[in-house]
Amino acid sequence: MTDGKHKQSAVWTFFWLTFSTAMLLKYGYAGWNYYPTIDDWIQYGLYRMYDDKYHEIFLHLTYHTRPLASLADLYVWGRFWPNLAFPLFVMTAMHTASCYLLYRVFRKLGLPFGILSAVLFGLLPVGSEATYWLSASTRLVVGMFFMLVSLVFLIEVLEKNRKAGYLIGFFLFQLLSFGFYEQIIALGAASSCLILLWKKRWIWLLLPISNVGLIAGYYVVCKAGGNVEERGQTVAAERFLNHAGGVFHQFYTIMIQVHGEFYSKGFVNSLRVLGERHSYFYVLAILFVSVGIGWLAYRLLWDAEQSGGRRAMQAGLGIILTVIPLAPFFVLNDTGLALRNVFPSFIGIVLLLEMAFRLLLRRRAVYGAVTGLLVFVFLVIHVGEVTDYQKVSEADRQMVQHIVAAAEPTGKFRHSSPVYLFGAKEQLVPVSVSFLNHVRSSTANDWSLYGAIRAIEANRQYSSVTQVPEERVVPLSAVNVETGLLLGLEQNGIVTVLHHKEKTAGSYELLRPDGTYFGVYDTSHQVFTRQ
Repeated sequence: MTDGKHKQSAVWTFFWLTFSTAMLLKYGYAGWNYYPTIDDWIQYGLYRMYDDKYHEIFLHLTYHTRPLASLADLYVWGRFWPNLAFPLFVMTAMHTASCYLLYRVFRKLGLPFGILSAVLFGLLPVGSEATYWLSASTRLVVGMFFMLVSLVFLIEVLEKNRKAGYLIGFFLFQLLSFGFYEQIIALGAASSCLILLWKKRWIWLLLPISNVGLIAGYYVVCKAGGNVEERGQTVAAERFLNHAGGVFHQFYTIMIQVHGEFYSKGFVNSLRVLGERHSYFYVLAILFVSVGIGWLAYRLLWDAEQSGGRRAMQAGLGIILTVIPLAPFFVLNDTGLALRNVFPSFIGIVLLLEMAFRLLLRRRAVYGAVTGLLVFVFLVIHVGEVTDYQKVSEADRQMVQHIVAAAEPTGKFRHSSPVYLFGAKEQLVPVSVSFLNHVRSSTANDWSLYGAIRAIEANRQYSSVTQVPEERVVPLSAVNVETGLLLGLEQNGIVTVLHHKEKTAGSYELLRPDGTYFGVYDTSHQVFTRQ
């Protein structure tokens, strides 16, 4: 028996080394470069240009929610701009470590955690937004890591009766995790309370309750600033059931429909990228790691067969841990799920899927083969994800350079001078999976383009740009058209300065410098039409 446990431990050690290699391959296709998009331009590129970041940014703009994440943006991650490869590496290392910590917690609690669990938690494609995009990962991955560290401390206390130091570690790391994301607050509080209730440590429940009280008090004190008052409105009681149903529908849409696009579109696109770039060695590396993990999944000993009652308990726990992280969306009125918001539910999802796969794949050889196949598919899909981020980020840079090249010589591209970009596009280049903020161009919003312009050109004095897409209502007055700096985005991506010419009352022709027509803006209908 001892010899068998020793061999199994050795296999697990070899697995974690192989799994770490898979996590490096996950975002390694572009040479471990990081490609900023939308919020990144502001949080890491623009904020760093302020001299007094604490007063001008934190106390003025960002302290109201997720305080530790906001401070880390200013004093940790932003320091690496414009090369954010190291923060990406740290996020991946924390994610990998979180997989191991989750393994330890599950094993100590007698819950099933096979190699497939680690593969799903670490590599599931629908989690890419939460784990690659720094504006999300610096909140979710870091928060998840600290939350799992706190649970390890708690488990050690319960198992070895090491009270003082380990309890303090649990309390502090849980409180740290609460400073990064609201969903982590819900998940961390629920997980620790469930463990303490199971172990009948009633008095110790005061620790997570105290942490929830502390972070809740912080949010109450700081609610008067930022967008907390606007976005923090709770759902009316009579609307709760309908609202909760809407949240579940969004979750279903993401996990089934959008998630499916990663395979139907993303996998195919990734294979095309690998083929066009002749990345055969990378494919071999993915294949080698996939076969290795599949073989290790086959070699690892199965846990003892569980009773039906035990499975029912685990299924219930999996459902609870899937739903609990959605709690903020159940109670807040003006919120919607993005891809990143399903990441905190991964613990519950992993518990459910591991149990389901063990029931369906009774033979270890089949379990190992399926695990290896999933690793291969997941890693290939992430190649496309990284190249999509690269394309979008580089298109943002090119767009900004064209805007500045056209606007700078006019002398009007400073401070509060009104600037309008006609023919703007919400998405500059196509991506495999498009959903809300997932791999979006900076042109998706005026505020993100504002951040991109100032960050890329390292100039806080440049004006913000109001985008005027085709056939979309954008209110501009005659004064706006006649006094503002008018720019036009050509179909080939070039930006040119436009001149206005009143065609009829309230209708303006927009002309290129050579006198050719670019389009027409109608102030009565507030719509731009390209010629």
